[in-house]
Amino acid sequence: MRIVLPVLLLGAALASLSPARAAAGDCGDAAALVQQAYPKARKSADGTSFTLEPHTSTASTLPESDAPFGLACKIWPAHDDLLLVAVPLIDSANGDHLHVGDIELLVVDRNTLRVRQRLLQPRLMTDDAIAIRKVEFDTGRYAMAPEVTAFGLRIEMANHSQANPFTETDLRLYALAGGALRVVLDGLVVAGTGGEGDASCAGSFHSSQVRLTMSPARHHGYHDIIAVERTDTDNPSPDQNGECQSHPGKPVKRTYRMRYDGSRYAVPAALKVMGL
Repeated sequence: MRIVLPVLLLGAALASLSPARAAAGDCGDAAALVQQAYPKARKSADGTSFTLEPHTSTASTLPESDAPFGLACKIWPAHDDLLLVAVPLIDSANGDHLHVGDIELLVVDRNTLRVRQRLLQPRLMTDDAIAIRKVEFDTGRYAMAPEVTAFGLRIEMANHSQANPFTETDLRLYALAGGALRVVLDGLVVAGTGGEGDASCAGSFHSSQVRLTMSPARHHGYHDIIAVERTDTDNPSPDQNGECQSHPGKPVKRTYRMRYDGSRYAVPAALKVMGL
């Protein structure tokens, strides 16, 4: 399998990186970063991607507008000498509208670009009718334990249906413990929309947002996480003049407590990512 490592016009064209992909230029010299992390990577002739053999990369170059499939970088405020990097590894054997691939997470020393920790997350870059729209880091202070602070990775997905819209943002949390990077929360839905309509006005739609806070209570040394989900509904319909009018329902709030089981936090069934 060959997988492409898109770098979105790096080097001389580094300024063309979308702010969503590299906030405030956090990727820096992304080409140098990639070469340090993957010494055997081969840079494409136009400088827009790297190819890794034998298990990573593709011959074709992903367009600059295909932002979710470029590098994502963010300085980690809890450890500001470190840079968090998400590297999409896309299998080139699939069609233009289907992506199959992984994400490798890197924790990088900002001064030397040396990779301190890395973790491969299989198939997180795989999509089809529900497409990946955005990949970004969440560096809110997830203080799991006195010496353990986690960071998050959010992946936003959506379909292209006007009559049956669907979006979902998934969160995964990662912690450095014992010198290793590991998943501590896998696949929590923190935002989403859905519903059915006539693509004109009438329909039934819902949206949800999840807010996380750390609880003083602990299990296996890690603080519990409190998840508060708010769900809003709307049943729009045309009025007598044919104007579309919103008819929102009363918001519903649900609270969940996630406890650490010694390995990971147990995600409530109602908030689990599709397929988990």
